[in-house]
Parts: sequence; structure tokens; C-alpha cells
Amino acid sequence: MERILRSLLIRIIAFVKSSFFLLRPGSYLGFLASPLLFIGNSLKLSRWISEQRKKNLAYDDFFRFTRNYEARFKLHEFVADSEKLVEDKIYYMEFGVAGGDSFSWWLKKNKNPQSRFFGFDTFEGLPEDWGIFKKGEMAPDQLEFQDKRYRLLRGLFQNTLPGFIKTEKLEEGVRKIIHLDADLFSSTLFTLTSLAGCLNKGDILIFDEFCVPNHEFFALSIFEESYNFKYETLGAINNYLQVALKVI
Repeated sequence: MERILRSLLIRIIAFVKSSFFLLRPGSYLGFLASPLLFIGNSLKLSRWISEQRKKNLAYDDFFRFTRNYEARFKLHEFVADSEKLVEDKIYYMEFGVAGGDSFSWWLKKNKNPQSRFFGFDTFEGLPEDWGIFKKGEMAPDQLEFQDKRYRLLRGLFQNTLPGFIKTEKLEEGVRKIIHLDADLFSSTLFTLTSLAGCLNKGDILIFDEFCVPNHEFFALSIFEESYNFKYETLGAINNYLQVALKVI
């Protein structure tokens, strides 16, 4: 009897699915896809933040009525000091260098002469529209830092990161600080999935536009589910606009 009922249920589900596609609701209700995705991701993000709040993070400024974008460096300071990343050799990798403020901050903060810093960016602005910002916006001026430890990789991450992973010899045991500031879902997800095999316990991920439901948060959610990625949250600032995670 159980087998018969299961078979009947499978047939009913198959019929409902076929009928759904036959009616082609996407032709007249397709406009709902984007707002429903946003609502769903917003609910997931709200739940995620609530879960972090229960952990009484060591660094968390929630709740603020206004954002102070410069305050993100307070989070960087907390991470660098609490994780002892000032004197140790590190690999710093930033995706979305833009004007280079964060890149320059870490160059100055870390004192180890053997540390290496890699900046990935098209340096031509956003490669696609992002919210109210249009493709090509946020293009920086020519960047140059007074430090010999850095290297900038110009181009789409899809073109520069695979070759970097194949050819760059990153020493085992050296912690990586990966600053994800590409803003876009596509760029963030590509970066995370590409680096999946390179992430080790103790590595740090810093997101710079995290609480935008359909982009960096959404990318992390998919990556976490697909790769069984485990982490702990170190801190957050600007109501979780910027967050720092540590691989466990």
C-alpha cells in the first residue's frame, strides 16, 4: 500500500509540474521573480543577523540609525589586533580594490616584510549595474602604493583569478585575509567558489557590502550550502554592512 501511495504521489506531482509549465505563468507573472527573490533573501539575512546577535559577538555595533562608512576600518583594526595579524606573515587578497583605501590600510597595518598583497579589479568601474550604480561607475584613478610587497591584477576575476591560483605559490600555514569588496553577487560567488580549495582553518573573510540581500550575502549563502563551508563570525559594523568571518 505504501508503494502504491508513493507512486500515486509522484504522478500527482509530475502532473502538477507539467500543468504549471503548460500554463506558462512566467509569461504574465515573471515580473514577480525579482521582488520575491529579494524578499526571500531579506528574510534569510534578517534571520542570519538574529543568529549572530545571540552569540554576543566581541565586536558588533548593532543597532545604528546611521552608517559611517569610514567605521569599517574599526572592524579591520579589531580583526588585525585580535587575530594577531600585525607582525605575522600574511597573504592579503582584495577583490574590488577601487580607490585602494582598504588595500592601503592593510599595507600600512601589517609590518612583516615577507607578507604579500594582491589586488584584483578591472580598474574600469563596475562590470555590470548594481542597484542605483551603473556599469562603469566607481572607476578609480591610477593607483600606486609606496610598498614593494603588493601586486595588482587587472581584469575580470574570471580572467585573472584562475591563472593566479595555478601559478602563484602560496606558502602553507600562512594565513590569508580575503577582502571581498566586489559588491556584485556574480563576482563574489565566483571568487568564493574559485578559492574554495585554497581556504584553510584560520583564514579571514571580510565582506564590505554584506547586508545587500541579493548580492554578497546571497553569494555566501550559496557557497556555504554548496561547499559545506564552516565559519565563525568575528565581528560586524554598520548594522552588518561589513562583517568579518573566520574559517573553522
